[in-house]
Amino acid sequence: MSSFRVMSGATFGLLLLLLLALHSSQAEIIDGEETDRFCYPESSKNSRRSCECSNVSASPWGMRALRIDCSYKNFGVKDLSLVLPLYIDSLDLSWNALDSVPIFASDSLHQLNLRHNNISKLSAGNFKQLTSLKELYLGWNSIGQLEAGVFEGLPHLQVLDLADNNLHSLPSQLFAPLLVLGTLDISWNRQFNESGGDLYTGLGVNWKLSTLRLDACSLTELRLPVSAPLKELSLRRNQLKRIPSELPESLLRLDISDNLLEELLPEDTANLTQVRQLFIEDMSVLQRVVAQALAPIDLLETLSFQNSRQLNHLDAEAFGVITTNSIKKKALRSLSFRGTMLRTFNSSLAPLFNQLTEMDLNGLPLQCDCELVWLKQLPYQTNGRCYKPSRIRGMLVTSARGDAFSCDTWPRWAYGLVVLSLIALSAVGIYLIVMGLRPHRGVTMRRKVGAGSPYARVTIEPNRQENPH
Repeated sequence: MSSFRVMSGATFGLLLLLLLALHSSQAEIIDGEETDRFCYPESSKNSRRSCECSNVSASPWGMRALRIDCSYKNFGVKDLSLVLPLYIDSLDLSWNALDSVPIFASDSLHQLNLRHNNISKLSAGNFKQLTSLKELYLGWNSIGQLEAGVFEGLPHLQVLDLADNNLHSLPSQLFAPLLVLGTLDISWNRQFNESGGDLYTGLGVNWKLSTLRLDACSLTELRLPVSAPLKELSLRRNQLKRIPSELPESLLRLDISDNLLEELLPEDTANLTQVRQLFIEDMSVLQRVVAQALAPIDLLETLSFQNSRQLNHLDAEAFGVITTNSIKKKALRSLSFRGTMLRTFNSSLAPLFNQLTEMDLNGLPLQCDCELVWLKQLPYQTNGRCYKPSRIRGMLVTSARGDAFSCDTWPRWAYGLVVLSLIALSAVGIYLIVMGLRPHRGVTMRRKVGAGSPYARVTIEPNRQENPH
């Protein structure tokens, strides 16, 4: 009886394996047909308009995954099969002629790229059947209208790119269905500042968001919850005159480049105590970094003022008062002043600069005098070159001789005064000499004229022969 049970169990197992194998083979046949239909449609077979399809092993268990690249094919929606292959993992439809979103259905698609098309509107339900989607790229379109509920059915979406569109009015709680959204890019939507919606409470951004990009959105102010766990924030190319005071305290990376700050003040960095990377580049009107402006950011590791071409003053206490104890708290390792107008650095900054691993001074008009000779002793190459004095112009700071870094003992105005004084004294001396050689008014000069002198008086008598009388 027991042997019969064992045989029946083994028979059942074999039958189950046969059924699974048969089902798998049928699925592969069906999937192969679907793959051919999508990648090599009859209208485009054996032509450049065919898509590139490749099988890869997807993580975490090396399962089969299909990646399809249909970019640069000039496809419209009517040219696509809306039935996606069974094991599709990513689909690239960038650089085509799509004027609307294709309504695909798939429970395996993880990445969809629709960049560089002509899509102008996102409607509710466009992505509802893509339940496993994790990355959605919609940048470089003409999207100006988004319906409420357009992102419903995407509980696993982690990356959303809406950059380079025409967004200006967004529905309330637009991003609420995106429960695990980690990266949101709304850059280069120049009318986005008119939306007036708060990203978190108004538009429903979840508290798992770690990266937010709002470049070139014409922002004049921005308020984000201080307690939001945001890690990276990019605000490049806006119209901010101050670094926003209400930013998440958890920020690790902030890019405030290409804005309208004229001075960097202590209040600008007061709540950036956790920031590790700070970029203040391409600032067209930034001129000064005042005392204590960077003192609150002890954890700062990377700082860049690159191409802030009006920056001409860095206060000696911009990083705070540098002492033996305070320098140990500074984590700064990379510093760039490339392309600025700074001419010199106070020697009190030497301890801070010595602990850096890299510093870029390329393009600075450095005044290589005795006050800057300490820069030669830094343990790394800065690529800084001397602009003055003229005898070492163009030479690397590290290559110029130490005795060339000399300072004048007198100020320049004193040399000018001496030259003017010498010119005045010379003029007075010449005047006195000329006046001394000039004869006095009461003296009349007479010359003795003798008989043999050509200047002697001559008397002409009439010719008697011509006048006999």
